[in-house]
Amino acid sequence: MAELATLARPYARAAFGVAQDTGAVEAMGRGLALLGAAAAAPEVAALLAAPKPDPAAKAAELAGFLPEGAPDALRALLAVLAENKRLALLPEIATQFAVARDALEQTLDVEVVLAQPADEATLERLKAALQARFKKEIAISHRIDPTLLGGALIRAGDTLIDGSVRGRLGRLADALRV
Repeated sequence: MAELATLARPYARAAFGVAQDTGAVEAMGRGLALLGAAAAAPEVAALLAAPKPDPAAKAAELAGFLPEGAPDALRALLAVLAENKRLALLPEIATQFAVARDALEQTLDVEVVLAQPADEATLERLKAALQARFKKEIAISHRIDPTLLGGALIRAGDTLIDGSVRGRLGRLADALRV
């Protein structure tokens, strides 16, 4: 949702700036990922949407999810979000923070969905080809989906490469309908 992204962007940028200044990018990223996942859980989302308790109490509840030694800036962010009644933005803030971290590190998370298992050599060749295309370090994860029939589906950021047999058949059917 564009509105959530727009509202979350300044918080994510500020958190990333503070994390860079304090050298806590990884710790802040882990903490935000944890808080984002917690805030996205249905039970916690319901608590955040409820009129009671007050926002400070909600922030304190969320702070309970943080590991020992979490950056103080993360707790300060929770306080600011609570004060502005923006705790529900945590999942989107975590996402935008991760994108900024990946851009800084020149890495790209890629998900490969395969129709059948592939050996490590094939995955390494695919990783090398994706690194050449995107000019970034690739962190590749893969899973099996037999409904693809053959080939692969590759998600890299907002790019989708559909090399599956199912996708090709769909495109062929569309072309024949014209």
